[in-house]
Amino acid sequence: MSLEDLKERLISDAKQTWERIEDSSAFNQLRDRYENMTPPMQKLTLAGAAAAVSLFLLSIPYGMMTQSSEYVSEFESKRTTIRELLKVTREASEVPEIPQAPSIDSLRTNIEGQLKIANILPEQTRGIEPLQDSTPLIPASLMSGGLQVSLVKLNITQVIDVGHQLQNINPSIKLKDLVMTANQEDSRYFDVVYKIIALAVPAPPEIPAEETGRGRRGRGGK
Repeated sequence: MSLEDLKERLISDAKQTWERIEDSSAFNQLRDRYENMTPPMQKLTLAGAAAAVSLFLLSIPYGMMTQSSEYVSEFESKRTTIRELLKVTREASEVPEIPQAPSIDSLRTNIEGQLKIANILPEQTRGIEPLQDSTPLIPASLMSGGLQVSLVKLNITQVIDVGHQLQNINPSIKLKDLVMTANQEDSRYFDVVYKIIALAVPAPPEIPAEETGRGRRGRGGK
């Protein structure tokens, strides 16, 4: 179908539609009312009809612009969410794995060794006892135990060095608290209580020996 034929068909359809409108009773009633109006009212009616048609025509692009704006806002929101998810995923993959904490007996032995390295004399050690304190920051389910190290007559350098060594025993060992008071016999020195906790880090899942052997046979066999 050529452009001219399409144009003629549209004109013909428009004429037929207008004829049906003219033959309708509603149109005739409106026309009679319009003809019975005074000239000023007829002008107001025409102006109102023109304004209504204009508003209708303008509402189409306005609605499309509003919908497009909503689509853009939705796209930007989803893009921001995806970027945050990618950032969290990247940061999670960069977090180093925390090893399991040593047992309390091993931790006690390690602490005794660290005190010797720090040149803490036996008479400066009051004892290494199980930690009974609880902490609101770390639930009991995330702790595998703790120890309380009581030392006396330490100078400031020893206080710092011992705390640093105890903190660095293992990534799963944390120095929860430090209580330092002046020594009653010599105020130049301090009595210090180190409170250490061991985090309950779950063990990595073990691969059953049968699956490992089956996988090796599968790779080696033909």
